Amino acid sequence: MKFGVPFGQDKTTGEWKDVAEVERGLACGCICPSCGLRLSARHGDEREWHFSHHTRNIPKEEIVDCEYSFEVSLRMMALQLLSDGAGLTVPEYQIQVTIPLTLQHRFKPEVKCAKQMLLTANDAKLTVDADFMGHKVDVLYEFPEAFLIVYFVYQGRSFPIDKNLLRQMGAGAILLDLGVLSHHFYRDPLAEGGVLGTARAQLLGWLNTGTIAKCWKYHPREDGRLAEKHRLFDEALKEQKLADSLLSEDVGFGKRTVAAAEQSTKGSHIDPRKLVRCTCVCGKTFTGIKGMANACPICCTHLYVTHKRYIPSGFGG
Repeated sequence: MKFGVPFGQDKTTGEWKDVAEVERGLACGCICPSCGLRLSARHGDEREWHFSHHTRNIPKEEIVDCEYSFEVSLRMMALQLLSDGAGLTVPEYQIQVTIPLTLQHRFKPEVKCAKQMLLTANDAKLTVDADFMGHKVDVLYEFPEAFLIVYFVYQGRSFPIDKNLLRQMGAGAILLDLGVLSHHFYRDPLAEGGVLGTARAQLLGWLNTGTIAKCWKYHPREDGRLAEKHRLFDEALKEQKLADSLLSEDVGFGKRTVAAAEQSTKGSHIDPRKLVRCTCVCGKTFTGIKGMANACPICCTHLYVTHKRYIPSGFGG
């Protein structure tokens, strides 16, 4: 679906105008931000107000297919709003991780790198249409110890910076997807107060409070947080391996103790009345000594063991 152009550029001042702020028709005095053709402001009753290209009396060879005029107009107006002091809400950033099966009861399957927050021009030095290491970026926030790049993407316009460069420079990057936003812009209430407002109000509300169509490309903390998560996994696996080893030794010791006790009964010098047949709730049966805490060789505890009188073979009744 092709969307109407919500913003045009005033051909006299160069400022970006909401279609609701200008006069109807060619009197709007605006041009397309993408192809430069004159725009006509449509203030109709059947669909959202929008700009359309005025192509009457223009030779066909001079008319270009202005496929991304909607996205370009949103991007340019957003940059103007941010330059004028609009805030930008950045979304929470969580990375999903794979947890070893034996540790899934102990760890959550995500690493949290950043919380949702509102950025303003007071939080950092803000530059619109900035240069970053030889790359043009839409917005650059400069913090004392880090950079944050904001970049608008849509079909035909992708993020130009490799993640390794971001990592090297300690820079985070957030992508604002105007292709995704286009499906909500004219339909869902984005303006302040949760209402469906003018194009400017919709865009300003999305910048200030919205989280849809915004995603992190990279955060300077993510490598450290991921490394720490995997370190905790490794420690937990080592602890688990040690516990399993100790349990195995305890079980082996219990089995050897029971075997020695049963072996010692093979002679007439043991009073058979001191022997009992022990049964644990786990199902294990073994020979024990009356009046003693006979631990199950499997469970390594005497708490769930019951006793019955037992006379080994070789003893008289």
